Amino acid sequence: MKSSKIIVGNSSFNARDRLAVMNLLNSYGYFFNENKLEEFSDLFDTSAVIELGEGSHKTTMNLSQWRKYILNLQQFFTQQQIQPRHIISATRFDSQTGDQMSGQSYLQLFTTKHNITSLVTTGIYEFTAIQQEDNWKLNRWVIKLDAWLG
Repeated sequence: MKSSKIIVGNSSFNARDRLAVMNLLNSYGYFFNENKLEEFSDLFDTSAVIELGEGSHKTTMNLSQWRKYILNLQQFFTQQQIQPRHIISATRFDSQTGDQMSGQSYLQLFTTKHNITSLVTTGIYEFTAIQQEDNWKLNRWVIKLDAWLG
């Protein structure tokens, strides 16, 4: 597969595909926030690799393990009556071909409990999305937090 490096400001990319991947990324935050695990899981390719953390805190998971991790996190939020809010912003693309895109987005995670909203952490998502027929799916998802949550 030929890689196509993105030149910032260049408009010679497929805008429909770019918009589809932007929607994929924004749906990640929305489905997480709304506790919609099935829809959340459908954003990922079945062979997706998810990396959480860096260095000695780095954990690599497949989709099944990631789904279980997210389910536990969502159950914790529900039990504690915590409303999470993911903010995904400043998305940029490093490369785009007909069937693959990669880039980064900033993340901010807030929670609200008892009408008090707190910033939990910030960081960067690195992603690779692949096209399967007419759908884009996340195939690689790397989460680099500015403050470790463990």
